[in-house]
Amino acid sequence: MAENKPVFSLSDQAKCLQREVRMRFAVYPGKVASEKSTFTQADMDREIGLMEAAADTVGKMAKNGLFRELYNTLATARTLSHEELTSEIARVQQRANQFTTDGNLLSAQNECVKLAGLTLRLAELIGELTAKPQADAHEASAPASALPVIPATAAASSAGTEAASVEQKQEIMRLLNHPAVARSEKTKTLLNINRLTPEKATAQIERLNGLIAEHEGPTTYRKAS
Repeated sequence: MAENKPVFSLSDQAKCLQREVRMRFAVYPGKVASEKSTFTQADMDREIGLMEAAADTVGKMAKNGLFRELYNTLATARTLSHEELTSEIARVQQRANQFTTDGNLLSAQNECVKLAGLTLRLAELIGELTAKPQADAHEASAPASALPVIPATAAASSAGTEAASVEQKQEIMRLLNHPAVARSEKTKTLLNINRLTPEKATAQIERLNGLIAEHEGPTTYRKAS
């Protein structure tokens, strides 16, 4: 007798990918904050942007029946090397842009479907890299020039700008684990932690301590659950 397996609708699959994106929001800031890491704020912005774009695309395709084409592209993309994949992403994106400029929207749509499948494969590779030691992950990471341009906020590590100390960042991350801090606040703070100056980091620590001091509920997530 065949084992019964849950059947997920396309909309459910899209929601799962959206949750995956939200989980990565907590992974990348920790990598950027690590002293040994060469993973930069710009790397984090770009990779999270890629995953957001993939999730948005999957959500739309769940509604208009293009999933079969996407999965066919994804299956092909899994046979490509890392260099071939990034090169193909750049080529397909260029073709999609050219078709759009020429007014050939049907062909542009087909190229966008291919781009979605390729981007999903890149998202898979990113997930695999996060499970490796950071040194190996950085060596295998895709060249920035080969990635689609994602409108993301620029890192604040410009020349002459002093960044917050590692100790300040670690203290902020420790305080963010308190139930008094809302999840949205935690996500926002983590995404911008590497843009903080020492003065702003001090102010952030004081503000978080104030929130915790006013909190009357559980003091740990274990108790809160």
